[in-house]
This record gives sequence, C-alpha cells and structure tokens, in this order.
Amino acid sequence: MKKTLLLTSLIFHLILSGQNIIPIPADSTSQWRILRGYNDGVCANMYNSIYYVDGTIIHNGKEFYKIYETGEFYQEVINPPGPCDETYNYNGEYRGAIRTENGKTYQFNGNEENLLMDFTLNVGDTLFSYISPGLIIASIDSVLVGDEYRKRFNFSNGDICNWMIEGIGHETGLFEPMSIILEFASEFICYGENNIPLYGDSNCILNVGYENISFQNNNVIIYPNPTSGKLTINVSKSKKGIRSYLITDICGKIVLNNNIESLNKNDFEINLGNCKSGVYLLSVNFNNNETIYRKIIKK
Repeated sequence: MKKTLLLTSLIFHLILSGQNIIPIPADSTSQWRILRGYNDGVCANMYNSIYYVDGTIIHNGKEFYKIYETGEFYQEVINPPGPCDETYNYNGEYRGAIRTENGKTYQFNGNEENLLMDFTLNVGDTLFSYISPGLIIASIDSVLVGDEYRKRFNFSNGDICNWMIEGIGHETGLFEPMSIILEFASEFICYGENNIPLYGDSNCILNVGYENISFQNNNVIIYPNPTSGKLTINVSKSKKGIRSYLITDICGKIVLNNNIESLNKNDFEINLGNCKSGVYLLSVNFNNNETIYRKIIKK
C-alpha cells in the first residue's frame, strides 16, 4: 500500500513538474539579443540582432510562434587588407517559428519540424537534437530571470555551449548550433520581455526599431581583434563623445569597466592582459546615451 502511494505521489510530482516547465517563448513580448556571423576568409560578417515574437503559424495542427529579427549587419577585417566596411540595417526579417510542448522546444523551418531543446532531461541524459550533436547533462540548477527562478541545464561536454535555460534558450542563441560549425559563430547576449533585459547583459538594448538599435558604428575603430592583450578604440571620426566602456564575459559578468572622461577622446587603450582567453562583449556608451557593441576575442 505504501509503495502504491509513493508511486502515485511520484507520478503526480512528475506530471506537475512537466506542467511547470516554462515554454519558449515564455511571453508574447519575449526578446533575445543574439550576435551571429560567418567568416568568408577575408571578412567576419556579423549580424547583431534582436529576435522578437510576432504572430503565429499553424503546422500539422500545432501552433508555432513566428520569430523575426531586427538589427545591423557589419563587417570586420580578419585577413588584411580587406576591405570589410559594408554595413546596413535590416528590419522584420523572418527567422523561423518555434513552439514548446511537454517541456520540449521545436522549430518549424517551413518544411519540417525539428527538436531544438528538451527541458525534461535529467542529469546524465544526452540531448540529441537538430542543433545538438549529443550534449550530456552534467548538472541542473536554477538562475534568477527577472523575479523568478528558471532551470538551467549545464553540459559536461560543451565546447562553445555550456548551458540551456527553460523559457530562454542556450549559450549560443535560440535556433543557432550548440556545437562548433566551421566558419560560423554565435553568442547569446541577453533575454528580456517588454524591452526590459531579464537575463544576460543587463545593459543590452532590446527596443525593436531602427531608431533604437544602433549597435555598430563605422566611425568607431576597434583593433586588433582578436587581441593578445591590448585593445585600441579610436573614435577620431565620430562626432559623439564617449562616456564610458564596459567589458563582460559571455555569462554577463563584468570584467572591466571605466569612466573615460579623463582619457583622450579620440584614442584610448584597454588592457585585457589579465583576462583569460575567450570571447567578451565590449559596450561603449556615448554622451547621447547611444551604445555600440562589439564581440572581442582574447587570444
């Protein structure tokens, strides 16, 4: 009798846990800042995007939320001399459709439905999906997203993607691959709702619209990138004065920050010598409250 009651209680708990899994998208106002790009041998071609929800689509009787992106394309030289100076804004570009059912998140690419993430997995399980080649769950903990805690699944064998979070996505994005793909890279910057960042870089911009998403500026030159230590930021062609800069790691932890009122307004240097090798996000804030972002690689 006791065993029956225990089994019934366990089944009830499992059902309740499944119902409590926060879906993707968690809200009709969900937004993601994601940086992705590819290397064509001469230039790094970067898309600094805001993903957002706009409408639904029905496929095989299932409702998917349509995800669009707004942002800015820009280039950086990886093999001199370039040129790598193309830049343009894009708005309302369709990125894909997504839904979550019974703790599993699926993508509809227009032809077929594919599993992206599975938030019903336990420690020791392996995630095989359209974007995961076989990431193993090492541990499960929780992180604060806004005013609520959400489950974080930590991988033991991730090379570039070390976690996924219910209701949000994973370390390298939303639709983006969770493993190394030749000549392609992506990075999750932040997640928010109603234009308010809730997880990741708390200073990131989530407003959808050209007037609010000036991520990059060709008048600002940042070099060398990748860098082995020192990073120079030149703003001699910019008419905007710089107020401060901030460097965070891929988890949003502040690594360096400084008010630069006392520094040369045209040329200043940041020393990353004490930082570990890896990917960082540099944000430069101007006096008019505009902010630009650049992905920095420390060798």
